[in-house]
Amino acid sequence: MTPRSLDKLLAEAEILQDEYSDDDTAASRQRIAREVANTWWASALLLESSAQQVKSWIPEGASRHRSPLCAAQHEKAARQLRKLSTLVIRDSRAAHHIALLARSCRVEPASALIFACLLHLADREGAQFWWQFSAGAGSATAALCLYLMHMKRGEVRDAEHWAQEAAHLQRLENQTSAGDDIISLLRRPPSQGHSDNWYTPQSMIARTMAILHSGVADDTRVIDTPTLATQPLCHSLTVAVQRLEAESDDDYGTIPTASFELAARLEDYAASCP
Repeated sequence: MTPRSLDKLLAEAEILQDEYSDDDTAASRQRIAREVANTWWASALLLESSAQQVKSWIPEGASRHRSPLCAAQHEKAARQLRKLSTLVIRDSRAAHHIALLARSCRVEPASALIFACLLHLADREGAQFWWQFSAGAGSATAALCLYLMHMKRGEVRDAEHWAQEAAHLQRLENQTSAGDDIISLLRRPPSQGHSDNWYTPQSMIARTMAILHSGVADDTRVIDTPTLATQPLCHSLTVAVQRLEAESDDDYGTIPTASFELAARLEDYAASCP
């Protein structure tokens, strides 16, 4: 048999568009969608079956416990988040910011940050919303709180996102920081070398804690003391947080709102702190 030429083959391969209607095209798309869905479903079943086989090899109860290293990372993040939150609410203007938050519909980043830290320390729902609000308004400290919150939960991908946001926001702060005071010097990155380590999460956390603690960068004994991570809020402040009214949101859940009582109790708390 004589081989056909390429032109004849192409002519015979011509698409006859008139023979296909819109209904045929829609039916084809539905068939392809079903085939793709079936393929994904089969893959999911295969993964589930493999997971069940692996699970049967694990000793009873072992899967319910994190490894020592992983548990240590979560616990460290929890301690650091409590220390950072405690330092935030001990700011001399913290009560003033809460009063502004209770008085006005306009929310300042510092007010949202302090309020979120109070909610966290009192184990009240809603801290994540207010941290996200503050970080979105430009607070690098709030972004670090979110990093630690997600690390505490083991949500590494979300934690990495907020670590990147914190680094970006700190770079912006460094560009606007001027002067020779201790806070400006602490914010200022090295002029040459070692700048890659300046914006790692742990470097930013240590530097932020130093700035919050009266700008005393070398006094790590006070910053690292366990009491900041374990000392509970005073009873009156905790009660004031628990009494806060809250709104329910479909996307963000329960969102507490600040009150003047909370501002007053925070002022009393600040006066009693050493």
